[in-house]
Amino acid sequence: MTDEIWNMRGRQLIALNILNLVAITIFFLAFRLFNVTLPHFFLFIGIILFIQAICGFIKGDSTKSFLPIFEQVAKYEKEKMGREWMKQRKVGNVGQLLLSGLMFLQYYWNREMAESVIMELNFIFIATIFFLLFVLTNLMFVLHVRKVDRSTFQQELKGYTWKSNLIGAGIGASFVLIIVMMTVFYIFLY
Repeated sequence: MTDEIWNMRGRQLIALNILNLVAITIFFLAFRLFNVTLPHFFLFIGIILFIQAICGFIKGDSTKSFLPIFEQVAKYEKEKMGREWMKQRKVGNVGQLLLSGLMFLQYYWNREMAESVIMELNFIFIATIFFLLFVLTNLMFVLHVRKVDRSTFQQELKGYTWKSNLIGAGIGASFVLIIVMMTVFYIFLY
């Protein structure tokens, strides 16, 4: 890996982590400033995911981004990965659309409690979940970077989208299991 690519990936990782920290800060502030109910939380997440998915579909194979580092990375990966890059984008957009549908469904099922149940956050519990998400996001980033940057031919990346999504689903399921166990432990402890 050249120094230029190494620097680009470092800036990408910093930008991703800064965006994650900003999102987490907004999340905590919103819960502190407003009475957020569980259905409203699902609705908000569903809207964000839906907008991201639609923007992704409209964007198509364009590498344009609001942050120059993401545009630079998209151009690099598009050239390096070829058709797999477009597959990865399409699968990601479809996944976000399906997840937004699930959030809207959760909103619909829980809409009756909209006025009665205000979500209260236990800072330590939520901070632990966000820390695990932070670790998981960075781990997935490192695995992606290693696979893409070490490949020398597009043929080496054939089937990468399918394999990476399968690995991501396995890691995601493990993460959900850990959160469920933490939640059960937290409920019994307090």
